[in-house]
Amino acid sequence: MGILTVATLLLLVSACTSKKKLVEPTPTFTYEWMSAKMTMDVSAHNAEFNNVTGVLRMRRDSTIWISAAAMLGMETVRVLITQDSVVMINRFDKTYLAEPLEKVAQKWNIPMTLQEGQQKLVGDGQADHVELRFGPYSAKIRYSDVKWDEPTTFPIKISDKYERLKL
Repeated sequence: MGILTVATLLLLVSACTSKKKLVEPTPTFTYEWMSAKMTMDVSAHNAEFNNVTGVLRMRRDSTIWISAAAMLGMETVRVLITQDSVVMINRFDKTYLAEPLEKVAQKWNIPMTLQEGQQKLVGDGQADHVELRFGPYSAKIRYSDVKWDEPTTFPIKISDKYERLKL
């Protein structure tokens, strides 16, 4: 299709719409629980990770839980974020981090509360993907098998074999 054809179609479509715009209030999207499968493209400090698969589970205003698998479908990272803390297990390095949320946000320069993080991950609840950017970090997350308001669990178990990291 040529540019002239596309421009003509856009002109015709816009000409067929009503000139009066009805302003309707946008309903606020609400949910209690959310879970979804994810495929992510992540970039951080000049490193890129494409087609990372994972699972996202959330309880509104309470918890974000993410499990990510980068190699052959094996889980490499699991993260649990609550109102006041972050626990992250790196199965690849056999390490874990357990720190206050405020300290992690400050150290990694991601000034965000749990609620703001959930809002960015959910958006308006209608999209099948979200894009996030925070300083040197960016992620494009594509969702599938999204479930709303089905209670879930947030398993996080740290083995004695794991070394604790401190910020």
